[in-house]
Amino acid sequence: MKYDTAYFCGYAKLPSALPTTTTNSGLTLGIKIELESGKMLDVSVTLLSDLAIEMVKSYLVGRNIVDDYDAVAEEIQYRHQGVAAKPIIKALNDIRRNYIEYMEKNRDFLNN
Repeated sequence: MKYDTAYFCGYAKLPSALPTTTTNSGLTLGIKIELESGKMLDVSVTLLSDLAIEMVKSYLVGRNIVDDYDAVAEEIQYRHQGVAAKPIIKALNDIRRNYIEYMEKNRDFLNN
């Protein structure tokens, strides 16, 4: 494959109750994805605490953006007991959709 990885971003509006909304009006989720397999290799997220960022990484790193999406969304819903859970799932869904579209559009180019 021509390129092994790509960086995908998803965005979601944050509830005003979150402290992070003082610096960010929305949540940005960035994921480094192995293109051929769909495996999520690394994650960045615009949450303030190191613990929250670590938790988000634990949900995603090593999982497949397409095949594991439903299980990951369920895990976030049950394990992330903060108001950012829904925005994280929304941003993840955007990334999943963008990854699928990207691979459909660029598969021939990437395989050359």
